[in-house]
Amino acid sequence: MQIRIYEGEMLIGTAVLEHLDPPMGVASGPFSPSEHYNRDAHANMIEEEYVGDRGQSLAAILVQHNMPAVASIAIEDWSASNLGVQLTLFFKDGETFAALFAKHPDYRAYYPHLDSGS
Repeated sequence: MQIRIYEGEMLIGTAVLEHLDPPMGVASGPFSPSEHYNRDAHANMIEEEYVGDRGQSLAAILVQHNMPAVASIAIEDWSASNLGVQLTLFFKDGETFAALFAKHPDYRAYYPHLDSGS
């Protein structure tokens, strides 16, 4: 799922949510920063150090649905060690998470009864 991250009206970057933790309502994936991204202002983790909750000033837009994601936002920046930048969204509503990701392989693997018809 494609995500755009904004600070106000400024695009900070984009991500593709590739990995899920269904029981926790968490989705994550590689983050591609825009020219407006500043790791000292936007990242929660810089290399191995937690530097604070910087996601409060950010908003996530679900591109396919053209709607905001009601989620806490965390950016981990490992760019100095060439590991890249990671975005994690902590969804606040389990029903919305289920509706958005019901067809995702990680979701289906966690809830195999969905495929069995029981």
